[in-house]
Amino acid sequence: MIDIFHGFSSMILTLQTGTTADGNAVYKDKAYSRVMPSASLEDLYAIGEALASLSAWPLHHIERVNREDLYKTV
Repeated sequence: MIDIFHGFSSMILTLQTGTTADGNAVYKDKAYSRVMPSASLEDLYAIGEALASLSAWPLHHIERVNREDLYKTV
């Protein structure tokens, strides 16, 4: 049987760091690990916005990555 373990999540802030000569946006990601999987989307977004406000670059979007470990039980 295969079981699942819900590990920590990560939050990735994508910030717009500038533009190319052609006018296309340039982005940089900043990752924060060990986010509790039980954190609500609203709380996670509010924290992401607060962290992004400390940056000189504008926030483009916030990504949540959930980790799930699969393991075989005997």
